[in-house]
Amino acid sequence: MRFWLSLALLLTMVLASSSARAESDCANFFGPRCRIDLPTGIRMSYVETGAERADHTLIFVHTDTTSALDWAWTVTALLAARPNYRVFALDMRGAHQTGMPNTDKCRDKPNLCMLPGELAADVLAFMEAKSIEKAVLVGHAWGAGIVRNVALHHPEHVTKLILIGAGAPVQGGAPPPESGALAAFRDRVFAPLGWQKMVESRGVIWPDDVLRLRPTDIDPDAVANIVRNWDISSVADPEIVSLIAAQTATEPLGTWGYGLDPTPRPASQPENFQRLQAPTLAIWATEDAGFKAAQGKLIEALRLAVKKNKGMYFYWKQYGVRPPPVSGDKHDADDIGHDIPWEAPKELAADIVSFVDTGKPTPDLYRTDAPADIHRIVTEPGKAVIVSSQP
Repeated sequence: MRFWLSLALLLTMVLASSSARAESDCANFFGPRCRIDLPTGIRMSYVETGAERADHTLIFVHTDTTSALDWAWTVTALLAARPNYRVFALDMRGAHQTGMPNTDKCRDKPNLCMLPGELAADVLAFMEAKSIEKAVLVGHAWGAGIVRNVALHHPEHVTKLILIGAGAPVQGGAPPPESGALAAFRDRVFAPLGWQKMVESRGVIWPDDVLRLRPTDIDPDAVANIVRNWDISSVADPEIVSLIAAQTATEPLGTWGYGLDPTPRPASQPENFQRLQAPTLAIWATEDAGFKAAQGKLIEALRLAVKKNKGMYFYWKQYGVRPPPVSGDKHDADDIGHDIPWEAPKELAADIVSFVDTGKPTPDLYRTDAPADIHRIVTEPGKAVIVSSQP
């Protein structure tokens, strides 16, 4: 029996035991969640599990086009090692059972209701509603940008910060893309899915009239199509990829973070990393080609924060050893990449536990057993590539 089948059983056991202190669906990554009304105008769904009286509280924020499900396997492994943690995994705006604010702008232009400051405000509002004064914030890719925003502007609420698959901070403010560039980018990333042709054959205008539609409204084979062309991971267990794809297929297209909404976002606000006070762990994997160039800038920004803030320190850790495939096709990848929470969740949990408990990640290198078995994660003790401000 493969590891993930055992892990799925363990997930059921862990979540079942934690539900004794809360409503049973609060700990359910695979179905209905608990929900809470927030003053930011949304009713947020979320997972809550672990110990009620905890040594550490952790809040997990998913990447775009997924939901709290992004963290199911990592949280399972984490709580197996540290049942004394309290864990929340949030469904951000438009994800799973969390809706959008009931305003004209959000209904007509959801792209303009997904700005980093608004998403960070949702996290802060959730913390206040749940009486969480401070927490360890963990974000994956898009979610990393959200928790980073919280840490920069409200450091009093963040004990530690963990960024997984994060890009570089925005310095000096980034202008919105020109409309032509936005359209070209949109067409390139959506073309393999074939959805534009599907809706236009029905007389629907792409992309203006599809923002409220879900992939399942457009494509009878949406989940399999997303597995092949969107939630692509040759390393993660296929069962995990299928579950993630099934979640992605229910996300309204207007909430997808790939420029589908034809209205450009406003210019990004600069991120002043001199404000970053929370000890930070950044994790990146070698086959995450999209963020490779950003890692030097991220490390440089973290070094600047250390110089400006007493008590601030950071670790940057690399997963994998093999470069992205020459073809540029993610289907050809054979080492850990962008989706670390699916591809190496047990190993990621070990680093999170180590950083929360000791202030540093494990020294171990994690990579696939390529070319023999790309689904098997190999641990090489003490051989991780790590950059740190610590001696």
